[in-house]
Amino acid sequence: MANPNAKGINYPNVAGMIYVVMEIIDPIFGTNLSGYVPVKLGIAYGDRRAMKIRLDKQKTGSSNKKKIIGSFAVDQDTDIPTPEGTLGGVFEMEQYLHSVFLAYGWKQVGEGTEWFAVPVAVAEMLNDIRCNKNGSEYKVNWAACPELARAFCYAPEHDEVPSFAEERAVQLQGCRYTKINTSKRSKMEERLDAIAPRSYDRDYMLRRGAVDKWTMC
Repeated sequence: MANPNAKGINYPNVAGMIYVVMEIIDPIFGTNLSGYVPVKLGIAYGDRRAMKIRLDKQKTGSSNKKKIIGSFAVDQDTDIPTPEGTLGGVFEMEQYLHSVFLAYGWKQVGEGTEWFAVPVAVAEMLNDIRCNKNGSEYKVNWAACPELARAFCYAPEHDEVPSFAEERAVQLQGCRYTKINTSKRSKMEERLDAIAPRSYDRDYMLRRGAVDKWTMC
């Protein structure tokens, strides 16, 4: 499951955020008739504020606009449906979903390992799930990518993840922003997170059947 080409420092089995960003090609370059769109599935080792800071840093360097079409939390010790059976966090979930994309034959594009050309239906599915979580009632075409649909639909609520406890927020040096970094927990925080009670199950990726608004958390 792990991608040997993954760059940067990887922190196993810690909570964090997964985001999916779609690149919008400027119409001046013509209409995209391929049926595919470029998306990036990446992670932040922290809460949604850490994710936002990470995304803000990525806005430069491209003439194309980028739109967040989905983001969700991943807790530690989440069941990842690998052949060997894996309990993992945000890094393991990212690697699993990347492997799913490759298994479907969706090509990696651009530099790095996080950008993929995925069918338009996948982007539409993520957008519909996001709208439903915000109170709309769209019918979700979960079959476009059942694995990604489960990860998004059944993800724990951000504020319920023990590692995102507000008292752990730290002030960033030289600015007014704060964030939570789950890769820099103390040993005591790691022990507390391991035994903290949860209001949700962490085996949701093992579920089967349709994914829709009636079966969302």
